[in-house]
Amino acid sequence: MEKIILFVLFAFVGTEITYAQKINISIADSKGQPLPYTSVLLRQIKDSSLVKGELSDASGICTFDKISDGRYFIQASLMGYTTTSTPAFSVDPEHKNIKLSPLVLSQASKSLQGVTVSAQKPFIERRNGATILNVESSVAASGGTALDILQRAPGVQVDQDDNVLLKGKKGVTIMLDGKLTYLSGEQLANLLKSMPAETISQIEIITSPSAKYDAAGNTGIINIKTKKGVVTGINGSVTAGVGAGRYPIYNTGTNFNWRTEKFNLFGNYDYNNRKFFNNRKFIRNISGDIPQTFTSDIFARRNFTSNGFKAGLDYFITPKHTVGVLVNGFRNAFYSNLWNRTAITGAGQKLDSALQTYTNNNDRFRNTTVNLNYKGQLDTMGTEISMDADLAKFHYHRNVHLNDSMYHPEDPADNNPHAIRNNTFTDITIKSIKADLVLPFNKTLKLEAGVKGSFVTTNNVLLYDSLRQGKYEPALSQSNQFIYKENVLAAYATIKKSFKGTDVQLGLRMEQTNSDGESVTLQSRVKRSYLDFFPSMSADHTFNESHKMGISYSRRINRPDYDNLNPFVYFLDKYTYGKGNPYLNPEYTNTAELSYTFKQKYIATLGASVTNHVILEYLDQDDVTKVTTSYEKNFERSNGYYATVTLPLDPTKWWNITNNINLNYNKFHIKDTSINLASSIVAMNYQSTHTFTLPDNWKLELNGYYNTPFVWGIFRGRSQFNIGAGVQKSLFNKRATFKLNVSDIFYGEQFRGTAKYNSLDINIHNRWQSRRVNFSVTWNFGNSAVKGARERQTGTSEEQRRTGN
Repeated sequence: MEKIILFVLFAFVGTEITYAQKINISIADSKGQPLPYTSVLLRQIKDSSLVKGELSDASGICTFDKISDGRYFIQASLMGYTTTSTPAFSVDPEHKNIKLSPLVLSQASKSLQGVTVSAQKPFIERRNGATILNVESSVAASGGTALDILQRAPGVQVDQDDNVLLKGKKGVTIMLDGKLTYLSGEQLANLLKSMPAETISQIEIITSPSAKYDAAGNTGIINIKTKKGVVTGINGSVTAGVGAGRYPIYNTGTNFNWRTEKFNLFGNYDYNNRKFFNNRKFIRNISGDIPQTFTSDIFARRNFTSNGFKAGLDYFITPKHTVGVLVNGFRNAFYSNLWNRTAITGAGQKLDSALQTYTNNNDRFRNTTVNLNYKGQLDTMGTEISMDADLAKFHYHRNVHLNDSMYHPEDPADNNPHAIRNNTFTDITIKSIKADLVLPFNKTLKLEAGVKGSFVTTNNVLLYDSLRQGKYEPALSQSNQFIYKENVLAAYATIKKSFKGTDVQLGLRMEQTNSDGESVTLQSRVKRSYLDFFPSMSADHTFNESHKMGISYSRRINRPDYDNLNPFVYFLDKYTYGKGNPYLNPEYTNTAELSYTFKQKYIATLGASVTNHVILEYLDQDDVTKVTTSYEKNFERSNGYYATVTLPLDPTKWWNITNNINLNYNKFHIKDTSINLASSIVAMNYQSTHTFTLPDNWKLELNGYYNTPFVWGIFRGRSQFNIGAGVQKSLFNKRATFKLNVSDIFYGEQFRGTAKYNSLDINIHNRWQSRRVNFSVTWNFGNSAVKGARERQTGTSEEQRRTGN
């Protein structure tokens, strides 16, 4: 009866339920220590053909689900150890859940001349349709941030404004531990900059997410997994690091995990203090009756401090039912001083005038998110239900002082000084609730379904004051209050069916969006209500142990960021403005992908996408006032095509190479009354990581990437590259780890680009503190075999991604 009720609730026709078979096995060395990330293959006895392949987890445990009746054996292999197999065993109705004796691997007898080969994951791997970056395995990640790591990810780029691009396109959704961040733009970039790489375990890149995920993010999802403990007891670690480029950087942090048979208590705290710079140069040529050139040199010195925290408790009601509470957040401060000198020249490059601007920014940004969750296994066949409720609050305050003055060669005394200040207050409240069901019907057929509701309220107040006769007075015409409310109601269902050697997944997600944006000052209001359907599918077929192919399709949406809907104007200097666009519409993307895997490690993919109502940055230049205004707007569409190749190599047993080549072609059809531009280019991203395992627990890593020239909307960017190196030493039975690395040795990570259309002609050159030396120390304490906290996929990440605060 319980099955029937659940089934009817999710609106599907009933099917006879049979029990699914499950096999569990642990992999260990001759001393009984678990061997994580071991290749474990399930084979048939009759012909040794491959049925399934998995990697053991951090505790050396491997599980095979949905196994048909038959006779099998398991084979395990790991570099530096002898390949070993289990005796034959049977799977039948009388043996539904099989737990095999531990499989012990002995070290290979062949000496590597003092080189100790230890089990570790490669930096980049492909698993379950996702590209995985094992950040813990990287020496060169030390001292960096989440944004630095993303720059090294296959197919990922970070532009001059710290926006993350995937396959050459914007619109990627960033998640933290399965939760949407609710941030976008500058604040998302600051969050990623505030996350030390030492706190990150893995980064997952999913280009074709299933219907279970929010439909937001038209190019895919990037999920950043933070470190957790990995048997009953207490464990944790303490990390401290220091580095320097032009300015110093510091970070420290700690995490702990305490697990008993009834509860798991976990938490972490991280402090990050980073001083860095940004140097931008703009050359803007204005044609007309009196042609002029604006040459701007902008130098910004910034200081970013962050305090991140997370604490949670899982209570095991029974072995199959768990409730939990999770509290996480941050307290960040951001200071910057910006000097901008703009030379305005006329014919013959003669100086007409010069604008000097000094800006002081003082930002405060805090967040607290509370999550309540439940997960239960309802029977022995794998029926599961999980529920999450979230409340997230953000507060952002920016205080800006801007002073500028004009210099005229013919009258140096008349500099016409001007001073303004503004205070921005942003409060965001996000409420979310969701429930997910996993319902197997038999050993080859399974339903996943769920519902979600999210409710967002944003209150943005912008207050301008202008200095007049030595006193600041309110500038009411420039101030604004913008209130935005949005709720999204969603439901999804996914059917998964397994045939002989083939796995098929069909999904459909429905989302009803209601939004209300009101500019109190301008007395304008934009309300929208729309219903969307997002189908998805994937199919994978394993021909044999060496050949596997897959195909996938998904439709996704990218809603405008909240701050881009705010219609009011903000000032960068006398000639450069920015504003929001309340009439922005969502963009929709259809993506199809074909993949091929050879010998379980060489991977090639081909993909194509079409985005309608594409959202791009637009620069509007007034040739009379010389003012350039930046804002987002919808254009007709963009077409994208991409190909990727993952090529791992092992020249020796102590030298491992991972190569990734990504080719993409994006064509933007930009047509409206003011501009007609079709821009396109074939771009390549090449990434390579070389890892050397040396004697006495030493490890060396060389890494680098190269991006060819690319196009994004109205901008054309030139090539860029980054080459780095790092060394690691483990001591005291691997409880202490020392890392030293240098990034961007040849200072090739710079943005150089142009935007040319109609009368607009801009050249941009942007440099930042990409070249750094970093040193860090990590000390692990307690029982290293403690099983860590559960990863929660709660309901608030996408809304956080879009806050822009």
